Amino acid sequence: MINTTEGGKTLKKSIILTSALITSLISINGASAADQTAARESSLKQQILNANSFITDSSIRDEKFQAMEQSPFAFFRATNYVYYSDLGNGVIPIPAEWKSTQNISTWIEGDAHTDNVGFFDNDKGEVKFDLNDFDESYIAPFYWDLIRFSTSIFLLCDETPNVSLSDQERSDLVSSFLQTYQDTLKEVNGNSSETSVQLDEGYLSSGFVQDQLRDAKSSDDKAKLLDKWTVTGSSGRTFDFSNSDLAPVSSGDYSAISANWNGYKSTIDSFVQSKPSSYFTIKDIARRLHSGLGSLGVDKYYVLIEGDSSSADDDEILEIKEQRLPSMFMEGSLSQSTYDSEFTNHAQRSSIAYLAEETEVDNHLGYMTFNNKSFRVRRISPWKEGIKAKDFNSKSDLEDFVKYSAKALAYAHARADKDYSTNFVDYNFEQGALDAIDVWPQFKTKVLAYSSDYYQQVKADYSLYEDLMNNGEIK
Repeated sequence: MINTTEGGKTLKKSIILTSALITSLISINGASAADQTAARESSLKQQILNANSFITDSSIRDEKFQAMEQSPFAFFRATNYVYYSDLGNGVIPIPAEWKSTQNISTWIEGDAHTDNVGFFDNDKGEVKFDLNDFDESYIAPFYWDLIRFSTSIFLLCDETPNVSLSDQERSDLVSSFLQTYQDTLKEVNGNSSETSVQLDEGYLSSGFVQDQLRDAKSSDDKAKLLDKWTVTGSSGRTFDFSNSDLAPVSSGDYSAISANWNGYKSTIDSFVQSKPSSYFTIKDIARRLHSGLGSLGVDKYYVLIEGDSSSADDDEILEIKEQRLPSMFMEGSLSQSTYDSEFTNHAQRSSIAYLAEETEVDNHLGYMTFNNKSFRVRRISPWKEGIKAKDFNSKSDLEDFVKYSAKALAYAHARADKDYSTNFVDYNFEQGALDAIDVWPQFKTKVLAYSSDYYQQVKADYSLYEDLMNNGEIK
């Protein structure tokens, strides 16, 4: 227990400071534990305020800050920039050898955690289990994803109401995740099979993930998706603004989206040409509210389009989501000038990440610009569904989920090297990563230790965040 004094008040904080964090703060000569805690709290406050300064609507900012108080995992999901800052400043003590090794970078998810894998359909309507969020994706060392996802496994285990695991069982889950990731890279090394494999019902063996996928397939369809977000009346199908997660758009936003619609269509021209001329006709536009956590505050819209026929039953809903610079640039080693030379905007980068890391990507995937921002566009899948902590009922459920999450991550990393495009990664990533794992001393043991320590750090940071909120310093 550490006592600190702020504004004349003494605050008691149950803070766990990892040895790496203490080392990183040692620049304050002779700093006491209280000074170190105060320095960390000050740094968190500044990072959180800076990262969310783009949100001009105070009610949305308040909603996000309150959502971050729900749990340490919620805080972790919403502060990806803190994770990358800690990768760069030594809080997560990455060995110098790892940083200097060649041929270990590929397109990574960038915000890898257990809530960013789930179910959705591909361009053929086949439902699969895969990574589902590429807002933060870019080319970087593979272990950035591994440490972040492993940390999230520890955090997830704190939130499963029906399953209680010992510390050793939690560590075993992470070890299994890391071993499966390595084994999957070995499986596809040199044969490019990862470019066609997908974790669908036919691939999955009997178990928790397969059962969840089957439940999603049987309980969801396009009709239910349309019923959730729209209504039909004398003027046809429109968005249902009695849904509290939708709001009408301003006339300016409606005009801006409409005026730049052909720009989006030009990014998927071959698909547009394969469809009826009326397919992409805009029928209605809505603003999406209360969506996500890390991305809460970015502009997001839903667009209802005509679809294959004049029937209201085959209308499609497209998501238009603002994209920003990936948080991983907070780590400090990536080149901003290289990034700027590779992409015309952030949404183009995000769209390429989908194409690089997935198979059979939805044909609606494209991008557009308006209001001096860039937006990724994609179809809303009727089967888009995540796995929640309450869905797990046994240790074997978690083991099955971790196994297929590791496979999904490994396949994505392997697809995104020269197999996708030599313009971004011009080597065989699998071989480079496997060689590194073989020569780096105790790689998996270190990733386990880093993620376990960082899990404790996240809980400590969450406690500091609660103090900042209670004292009115985050607003």
